[in-house]
Amino acid sequence: MRRPDLIGVLGALVVGGLLTVLLLASAIGQMPVLPTPVPPTIPPLPTQSGNPLGSGALPTGTPFASGTVGTGVGLGLRAPTIQLTLTDGSLMDTANFAGQPLWINFMATWCPQCADELPMMERYETDLTDKMTILVVDTGEDRQTVREFMRDLDVDLTVGLDPDGAIQRAWGAYGLPVHFMLDAEGIVREIVYGGAPPEIFIQAITTVVPEFSTDD
Repeated sequence: MRRPDLIGVLGALVVGGLLTVLLLASAIGQMPVLPTPVPPTIPPLPTQSGNPLGSGALPTGTPFASGTVGTGVGLGLRAPTIQLTLTDGSLMDTANFAGQPLWINFMATWCPQCADELPMMERYETDLTDKMTILVVDTGEDRQTVREFMRDLDVDLTVGLDPDGAIQRAWGAYGLPVHFMLDAEGIVREIVYGGAPPEIFIQAITTVVPEFSTDD
């Protein structure tokens, strides 16, 4: 019996292994090369139109300058004219009082300080005679309510109606009552808020009517 040729067997194994390696290498070389995946590009968030400060910036409010109480009405500024219906049904336009100082008081019947100050205003109107015109503007109420309020208070002043608050908004007259003292040119010279002592009112009046005097 012949022995197997070990050298031949080993040689065959080596040759077979080399052929296998060559075949695998050839197969790998023929495989298509896949591109490396690229992560998608995320578009930036759109900025909100109308924002002059750009993306991510919030516009800030502009504070009122010292002495102002609303948009366009403040110390040293010309006050807008007022056209309204009075409680007696007649019409009033403050433009007809050009050249004369005006005292404009915004109030409401539900306001305790308003009720306290109206009798004082009536007394001062007597001392002012024709030197200054006083106009009381009731905000947000109907004619009958205001008429009854003034009758119960027993005060006789010129009272106009601002039922929808349009005049109040135009003047920025919030925090009732608030008083505006206008000189003969229609410029706001003093602003007095409700609850001020009488001497503050007297000082404000004399700013536009220097000759004003009272025993109070």
